[in-house]
Amino acid sequence: MSDSKSSQISIIPEPVEIIRKEGSFTISKSTSLHAKELDNVGLYLQELFLPAMGWRISVTKEAKNADYIELKLNNKLETGEEGYRLEVSKLSILIEAQTSKGIFYGIQSLRQILPKEIEKNKEKKNINWQVPCVTIFDYPRFKWRGFMLDEARHFMGMEVVKKMLDLMALHKLNKFHWHLVDDQGWRIEIKKYPKLTEIGAFREVKKERGEEPLPDKPEIYGGYYTQNEVREIIAYAKECFIDVIPEIEMPGHCSAALAAYPELSCRGKPSAVPTRWGIFADVYCPGKNEVYEFLENVLAEIIDIFPYEIIHIGGDEVPKKRWKKCPDCKEKIEELGLEDVKKLHIYLTNHFQNYLEAKGRRLMGWNQILDPELSAQAICQFWLGNKAKVVEHMKKGGEVVGSNYLSTYLDHPYQIISLKKAYHYEPRLARKKDNLDEQIIGIEPPLWTERIPNEKRLYWQAFPRLTAYAETAWTPKKNKNYELFIQKLKIFLKRLDMMGIRYATRKETVE
Repeated sequence: MSDSKSSQISIIPEPVEIIRKEGSFTISKSTSLHAKELDNVGLYLQELFLPAMGWRISVTKEAKNADYIELKLNNKLETGEEGYRLEVSKLSILIEAQTSKGIFYGIQSLRQILPKEIEKNKEKKNINWQVPCVTIFDYPRFKWRGFMLDEARHFMGMEVVKKMLDLMALHKLNKFHWHLVDDQGWRIEIKKYPKLTEIGAFREVKKERGEEPLPDKPEIYGGYYTQNEVREIIAYAKECFIDVIPEIEMPGHCSAALAAYPELSCRGKPSAVPTRWGIFADVYCPGKNEVYEFLENVLAEIIDIFPYEIIHIGGDEVPKKRWKKCPDCKEKIEELGLEDVKKLHIYLTNHFQNYLEAKGRRLMGWNQILDPELSAQAICQFWLGNKAKVVEHMKKGGEVVGSNYLSTYLDHPYQIISLKKAYHYEPRLARKKDNLDEQIIGIEPPLWTERIPNEKRLYWQAFPRLTAYAETAWTPKKNKNYELFIQKLKIFLKRLDMMGIRYATRKETVE
């Protein structure tokens, strides 16, 4: 629990323990950096401080007697792999942790106790880069501290994604769920199927939404990432210790793919990429063998691009109207001895669970994928619906990420999810006596972009609510305090001002 002396220290998320001490340390041109065996995080700290300070902190092989910052691995520290200890004395700064991840999060806390001008991307002269003397002992509450960005509905582009990754790092978030595929757009190059981006990445402009048309095609909206661009973003995220989780929707929310390859639907009829939102009747046909071949080939390229264990397949909002009338689906049901089209959906999900497992990967999906036959290895992302199924998945060892529809959706108006409601969100799904809390591995607020056409609106919807969720994801529940959070937020938001982030004001967040 934070010490009473910590009132002068403002860090979000609130650390496990803060002890404020007398005095301060000043970072100056004479300060050196000692980061033995920690070249990457040492370079990150140098690059983080360089723009605003105007000089690069010099690296030494050994820590001096005074006036230095030391980054040190200590496998005896009882903080877990993401925790850290930050010690600021009048003579030096020490960040120690079991791993470089912990060092990185210690740097984020150090960053927040420096003057707010450290966030500027150009030199700020005549700033006293003073740090209060303090001891911080810290580690995260949850291992999954996520944020989801939907780029299928509105395409934001590489620089916006990198900016969001920077902001995630500041908040100590570690999972970037990238919703790249949906009805209104296919946003990632798949070399085996070029029409996915040639056709599926573009749609008619809707000017009333504020969509920016393509310069050479004023009637068309869209865009996509090449595989090299995706790899660049993944490498950028890796420097921030953020795993990138791609979502390739199946068997629903696939109209953009069907516009490119209509033969993959039950009816096989040509269609355009939709310009409206909603749930569409045409989905992948699970009765056709070529659908499984197509999705396996897509996933093979996704696996090659994304180095992380988890692949999200969506699985929500799947109308089965076409399946009931489809000769191919009827034949597949008979061939497999299934009861109905619901079981056909389960068969498809399990097929790709087994496919990914054979490739050394792990399936994740929205809670509509759940079934007693589904492997406990699958990660469930709960948003809405039957909690009893989620609890049964937890009872057999399944892990769950909380993304409750009326508690975490960042695209909702502040009148529905106020800042206070966001802060008080808790991802409990089972009864306390069921003793299943450990199966909830974290939280992830999604930002769906149907009504968010640009970067400016994206930041306004996300902040400061994402800041509130970050505290729930990291801070022990007993240490959370909304009144204290609001006081810290006033200071924290000045950092976002320095970064040029247009967030919702206190009045706009509907307290």
